[in-house]
Amino acid sequence: MNNLLEARNLSKSFKEGTKEIKAVNNIDFSIKENEKIVIYGRSGSGKSTLLNLLSGLDAYSEGEISYKNFKYENQQKKLIQLRKEHMGFVYQFHHLLKEFTSVENVALSTMILGETRKKSMEKASDILNKFGLSERLHHFPNQLSGGEKQRVAMARALINKPDLIFLDEPTGNLDKETSKEVINYLNHLANEYKSSIIVATHDPEFRNFSDKILTMDSGVFV
Repeated sequence: MNNLLEARNLSKSFKEGTKEIKAVNNIDFSIKENEKIVIYGRSGSGKSTLLNLLSGLDAYSEGEISYKNFKYENQQKKLIQLRKEHMGFVYQFHHLLKEFTSVENVALSTMILGETRKKSMEKASDILNKFGLSERLHHFPNQLSGGEKQRVAMARALINKPDLIFLDEPTGNLDKETSKEVINYLNHLANEYKSSIIVATHDPEFRNFSDKILTMDSGVFV
């Protein structure tokens, strides 16, 4: 099976005073279609920086990244479109818009691609139902539990059936039982949509979820 995304000799450097720090140091990485990769590492190990590079949210200092046959270098406008159409994102904080209900927050992700409001709301309702949130469609974020907010955030990331989902500490603010529940929903929907997943986390619950486990320390895989 061909690689969906591939990075070669990837590095990210920044200056700290007169000292150069390599947050990511000469890494090779690849992920195939419908593959789930979990990256473990302590805070400051470089795993979040790596996700930002792989998704095109941050510029790399050296190396190359390609998504299928598309190379990232000097392609910022095309990268924005790539992220909108083919990628989903989930973070430790849900980043839901407080003025919008659950279904409206999720529907926005497909409306920005040109879908009508009516169709977007239908799609959002459907995926929220799949995340077990049929009774929370019209609740605002301040009316939801932590686990419910994170499920809404995951539904938002998955509504466009992305090829690839990036998750940065998605269960970092959840207790153990809620983490298990959220991971189970994510696993089920990712399998249904055949989405590939890259997770940066400390959560041991993701070990049973992954096809491949990597560990980062000081900007390299160990």
